[in-house]
Amino acid sequence: SPGRALSPGGGVCVSPGGRRGVPALSPSLSPQVVARFNRLRQEQRGLASKAAELELELNEHSLVIETLREVDPTRKCYRMVGGILVERTVKEVLPALENNKEQV
Repeated sequence: SPGRALSPGGGVCVSPGGRRGVPALSPSLSPQVVARFNRLRQEQRGLASKAAELELELNEHSLVIETLREVDPTRKCYRMVGGILVERTVKEVLPALENNKEQV
């Protein structure tokens, strides 16, 4: 392909555009190396996705905690516990939310 030179030793090549320092592709790049790289890339993407998910969850907890701090502690509120919606008061739910946020 244009811009890539293959070097049997896997050395540094100069592309037609004059870019120095671009590693040349080795023709002996084994399928195992490629497969391992692809697995690591997939794992990295999964970890990045999980990190984004946890950050979103942390932001949601912060928003709810901030909102509940400004309401009457005896006010009813609802919370999902194990897939079941339960009725509690703000003063009961707030400490649990703060604890959950710390665990995230």
